[in-house]
Amino acid sequence: MSKRNEQVAELLRSAINSILQKEFEPPHGILVNVSEVNVSPDLKKATAYVSVLPQDKSGSGLEAVRRFSGRVQREMGRYLKMQNTPQLIWELDDRDLKYKAIDEALSR
Repeated sequence: MSKRNEQVAELLRSAINSILQKEFEPPHGILVNVSEVNVSPDLKKATAYVSVLPQDKSGSGLEAVRRFSGRVQREMGRYLKMQNTPQLIWELDDRDLKYKAIDEALSR
């Protein structure tokens, strides 16, 4: 990833988290955070990786964020000084689960 794409990805991550913190009301008892954003080389698409706590509520947390996506997209357009804001794609950040599974496999 180029330096420019890395900077855009970090700007997007920060903006999305700020928007979610101020305007998003997650389902009761769920915390949502965008842990990482990857931007396509042409800056037209961005994949936002969402971590949800508790992990057993990750499906409903991710679905709530996806339903709120249009609002995030509009607010990003206002928040960022970009000619075109990337289209957001939401994915669950399941790295913790993968790391835990690997750790458990190695512990045996």
